[in-house]
Amino acid sequence: MKIPGVLAIAWFVSGAVEAAPVKLPANFQTLGEEDRVAALAPIFKPSPFEPAVLDSPEQQKIIAGTDVPPERLQGYIRVVPPKGTCIKIERLTQESDPASVRPPVKVCKPEDVPFRLGEMDEFSELTWIIRVNQMDQGTRVSWRLPYRIAFVVPYAVKLPVEPVPVYIRSCEASQSGEMGRRVFVNTFSGERWFIRFPPKDYVADPGADFNLDTGDQPLQKNGFGFRESRRRSKMLEEREARKNPNKTVEKKVDAKPKKGAKLVPTPTPEPSKGPFQPTDFGWKISRFNTFYMNASNFMPDGAVTPGMKGDCRYTYETSGAEYPEGGLIECHGPDRFSYVYLPLNCLGDKSFRAERVEPPKKEEPTPAPSPTPKPH
Repeated sequence: MKIPGVLAIAWFVSGAVEAAPVKLPANFQTLGEEDRVAALAPIFKPSPFEPAVLDSPEQQKIIAGTDVPPERLQGYIRVVPPKGTCIKIERLTQESDPASVRPPVKVCKPEDVPFRLGEMDEFSELTWIIRVNQMDQGTRVSWRLPYRIAFVVPYAVKLPVEPVPVYIRSCEASQSGEMGRRVFVNTFSGERWFIRFPPKDYVADPGADFNLDTGDQPLQKNGFGFRESRRRSKMLEEREARKNPNKTVEKKVDAKPKKGAKLVPTPTPEPSKGPFQPTDFGWKISRFNTFYMNASNFMPDGAVTPGMKGDCRYTYETSGAEYPEGGLIECHGPDRFSYVYLPLNCLGDKSFRAERVEPPKKEEPTPAPSPTPKPH
């Protein structure tokens, strides 16, 4: 029996033999979701409780420097269906191209079922819908992959626009006295990004005056997308009220058109042109319990002029079991991109963290000197 790639290496080295077909419990259809996943787990190798990997490191290297899209890289799941039972597998895809959707697979005997990197979602999960008969509505079975997906918007792209996925093969974190804290990110397309972290972790200011153009909602597992700034106008009003407590705000009442007057439609404003504006995006990483740094620390080409106008937020860990281990970094207006959202699984090591300090106070501008009065 020939099993391709990494699975074959793992099986033959350990001397393992293929297990006998599993028998599903008679009450399988009445079980809850977690119990059905547990009953189906022995059917798969690796099981849903183990990570799945791509076919081989050699195939990963071939993709670099070619026109083959990384999302076409394949791996395999060994499927051994219950004796006398055929299972139907529906493979979910995250690609926007309709041609990437593959038909369901019917497995009646032991078989290696392929999966693609493009079927991994933003939480590094590969999900299949498993049906054991025609009446079965399906059970979601997922595998965690050791890879990540970054979402970027290239510089000078007309907004609004959906971000482009960039598949991350690995990341490496290091620190030294001279070079400081550094992270290297390796993409499947052959690029190597460099991120320099400050000597101290500056806490993002949780005050109401910090980045009023964002909603700052916690991450939720509802798919990637930019959140609208629902609190922006309200927060601006509250800030103005604190500055001018005695000022009363008059509500504007739209005047009704006169009878018989010709109504002219309001022209639609043209979208802003030019470079990225921070108000075009909302932060996906909440400002609470996170750190910030200048966007010049994100260097996709190895070197960046310091003092850019953009900002980055980062965190060393995520909350919720659905998120993979490691941290996140999000930059608005870095070099070569308008927007970057990047999971970093190499930030899990606590030794990489620095001293946590409050943000430095902004210096007040020096008032201009009063003009010298001219003598009479």
